[in-house]
Amino acid sequence: MRLRQIEIFYHVYRAGSISGAARNLFVSQPSVSKVLRHLEDQLGFELFTRDKGRLIATDAAHELYADVDRIYDQIRMLKISAANIRNRRGEHLRLGVLPSLSLSVGPELISRMRDNDPLFSFELTTLHSAEIGKALYEKRSDLCIGFEPLEDPLLKSYRIGAGKLVLVSGDAIEHGDGPIDPAILHGTDFIGMRESGPLGTLIGGALSAREIEPNEIVTAHTYHVALSLARKRVGFAIADQYTAFSHLGTGLHRYMLEDLPEFEIFATALADHPYVQLIEDTVATLRKVLVDFDRAIAELVTPA
Repeated sequence: MRLRQIEIFYHVYRAGSISGAARNLFVSQPSVSKVLRHLEDQLGFELFTRDKGRLIATDAAHELYADVDRIYDQIRMLKISAANIRNRRGEHLRLGVLPSLSLSVGPELISRMRDNDPLFSFELTTLHSAEIGKALYEKRSDLCIGFEPLEDPLLKSYRIGAGKLVLVSGDAIEHGDGPIDPAILHGTDFIGMRESGPLGTLIGGALSAREIEPNEIVTAHTYHVALSLARKRVGFAIADQYTAFSHLGTGLHRYMLEDLPEFEIFATALADHPYVQLIEDTVATLRKVLVDFDRAIAELVTPA
């Protein structure tokens, strides 16, 4: 099937008529009929039957459409990408960011880089940890930000900082100044994150090592959801500091946790990325963003 045949079949199938497809494609009805007839001849089977002026898709057409729909969607995205490239006036970077960093670190990075170069453009995609390597290999992302380095000779990971874990609660907890003892979680209602990637594994392992066993009544898969549940007073939650002190944590009570390990943050790109200097400049800016976030968070949790 040629591209034009795919396009004609797609629109005839969706419109249910030659006239509707012609109208959507801004072409004449005879030209649509001609391409469709040639396509059926080439395939060797009927795609549509006629019933009172309408085209009825055959079983073969229904089966074929499932694949054509995916192809046509890719074609549509290709056209959008081409238009974006044509209209682009400066450098462009595709960022893949974990959901927990997508509402704080990602936007701040983009804002700063555009302050330095207003022609800079970005594509920001949220990815889970398991998706990062594939996004880089398939060149859907230029740089991904996550909680672990990827050990692969085709990739290069940059350590950009470290963060702390934060206890989040819908109600205030009575305790003195400073970090709170995670033992407070033992036996209490808790929103778990055990299946949420490396950070969830870190939290689960740290609690188990200290023989702290909360009553995990909900397992969430994103920290956004965990904080929403904490807001409803479903239970305590543990989140990374960037999520806890983003606007998602506004109105919640947030406490640094005593004696729990920090988590590291890494940016990863293809080792042979064609714009290495752009990647390294972005990494340098990202490190400054994290330093400033850490400073601001420390000021919020330091008693007056």
